[in-house]
Amino acid sequence: MKIHAQAHLFLTDGRSNKEYHIELGEVADGFVVNFRFGRRGGTLTSGTKTVLPVDLEQARKIYNKLLQEKTSKGYTPEASGTPYQATTLAERQTGFVPQLLNPVSEQEAMNYLVHPLWAAQEKMDGERRAAHTRNGKVIGANRKGLQVPLPQSLAHELQAIAVQHGEIHVDGELIGEQLHVFDLHVHRGRSVHALPWLERMRLAEVTLAGCRHLKTVAVATGAADKQRLWQQVKTARGEGIVFKRVDCPVTEGRPNSGGDWLKFKFTESASCCVVAINPGKRSVRLGVFELNAKGRHLISVGNVTIPPNHAIPASGDIVEVEYLYAYPGGSLFQPVYRGKRSDLDSAACTVQQLKFKPESSENEDV
Repeated sequence: MKIHAQAHLFLTDGRSNKEYHIELGEVADGFVVNFRFGRRGGTLTSGTKTVLPVDLEQARKIYNKLLQEKTSKGYTPEASGTPYQATTLAERQTGFVPQLLNPVSEQEAMNYLVHPLWAAQEKMDGERRAAHTRNGKVIGANRKGLQVPLPQSLAHELQAIAVQHGEIHVDGELIGEQLHVFDLHVHRGRSVHALPWLERMRLAEVTLAGCRHLKTVAVATGAADKQRLWQQVKTARGEGIVFKRVDCPVTEGRPNSGGDWLKFKFTESASCCVVAINPGKRSVRLGVFELNAKGRHLISVGNVTIPPNHAIPASGDIVEVEYLYAYPGGSLFQPVYRGKRSDLDSAACTVQQLKFKPESSENEDV
């Protein structure tokens, strides 16, 4: 294969020592963009952004997008791997590390509905967003901890709160111009990380009362209230329920299992890679990755229609798709497009995330 462009990237910080290599190469039928990644000095996982060869222009777009994606996460071409060496990236790093959810089964969820140490909230279906004020400025942070713009109306409300009560830092889910707040990190200029979560939420409810663009997510505590919330969200075809220990402090990241924040989703959803755009149609082909002894391999999981209110994603984009179940070795059943996931990369697109249709018994019709 003739190589037209390549990049060798590195990332070294307190938690990572990784390398990532990108190649744009020419093959018999066109051009491909391949990558390799993993722990520095270890066995690297290989993959491709082009399941089928594309023309040179499309390959360059895919290559440049992947390169930009990795450098935005702190990868650099320097072997030292020092993250965010570029001034613009250094300025965007906020230090925010989100607390993430582990899933639970429906049977486990039933236990949390009646457990007195666990509260429940609706799982909001938006984009993760933290927002805080600092030295008279309002700063938004995404799931990656990078600074991102906030709606002006929301920023104005945060600024007004800071002027009246002191600096504030909230964590929530952004839907449109409204931030649905489910945690409070700084209150009246002081860290409240060590306070019990329920106490932090009560402070947030008082502080944000009357705001139009900052709304606290309702908290259900008693068994009856939690069961009522469960039915309301399920009837409204909401995404799911989040369970939180009422006494937990702020904890960054996601534990390997369990934890103080858990989720149960009423609808299945999967993060998928856009393999190709179907010519002449508002639909795209989807794929997920399977990791085995031979490396990482792309598995097709069918097509999804893109609604008129969404832009058609590009090949290589990561998108979220709701579905009823997945056929083993086949497609997603009743897929519904939810939108692009700019906060994730292809590592999230695993076959392990899929919920497969149970095998039919011999007595069932087929």
